Amino acid sequence: MYPQLFTICGITIQTYGLLMAIGFSLCYCLATILAKRSGRNPDEVQTIVMLAAFGGVLGARIIYVWQNWTLEFAENPLSMFMIWRGGLVFYGGFILAAALILLYALLKKERILSLADFCAVFVPLGHFFGRIGCFFFGCCYGRIASDSWLGCSFPKGSPPWLHQVGERLISPYSVKSLPVCPTQLIEALGCGILFGCLWWVYRRYRLAYGLCTAIYCAGYAGLRFIIECFRDDPRGETYWGLTFSQLISLELLAVAMVLLITIWRRKDDGTVCS
Repeated sequence: MYPQLFTICGITIQTYGLLMAIGFSLCYCLATILAKRSGRNPDEVQTIVMLAAFGGVLGARIIYVWQNWTLEFAENPLSMFMIWRGGLVFYGGFILAAALILLYALLKKERILSLADFCAVFVPLGHFFGRIGCFFFGCCYGRIASDSWLGCSFPKGSPPWLHQVGERLISPYSVKSLPVCPTQLIEALGCGILFGCLWWVYRRYRLAYGLCTAIYCAGYAGLRFIIECFRDDPRGETYWGLTFSQLISLELLAVAMVLLITIWRRKDDGTVCS
């Protein structure tokens, strides 16, 4: 695909990095608009986005390095800082970013679920651009899909090509990989739909504290659990036959159920309004 877009004055613009920057910028702009429309202080949006960006990238890289230390980083530890080459685990970033925003809410004495709902709206939007970046780089690829119209081949030197050469599925002289399932684009589509749903729900039911958080946790966890079944890139160790991401997905589903039960009980008490 196109891991690098162009070079200006010796500086190479990486597609993945550019799309991440676009994603964070768009989240900032739309979050500012939504804050103004919903009565939230728009001045805090910049702080929230910065915390999410810092925690998201750092946490995602930490988990990826942990999962792939022997395979990629043991011989050259300094390569762990080369984030522009790809190699992020979304759930790692999600966990650290959520922890930083939770700390921010506690310090500011804000209602935690209210802030969580606001942030949950934009997580899938940022993730949408991240997965498009994954597709252009070639990481997070799916299983071989030679007989499917969805199959997509990646060029020589790409992660799928390297994996298939290592597995002796193709020759080192092949100019492209065997067709694989474009799991990056499928997940991006799911994240885009989830963002649209959350935007609408927040505008209409923002005072049902915890609802957007629950919808995001359930929606993305279900999507990710299924996507993991079609991924073919190195997934790290498995636990009881499940990948790390699938285990986190199950935990998010449990969180969503607890939140929905809590909201339902508040509704019965007459304390939830739209």
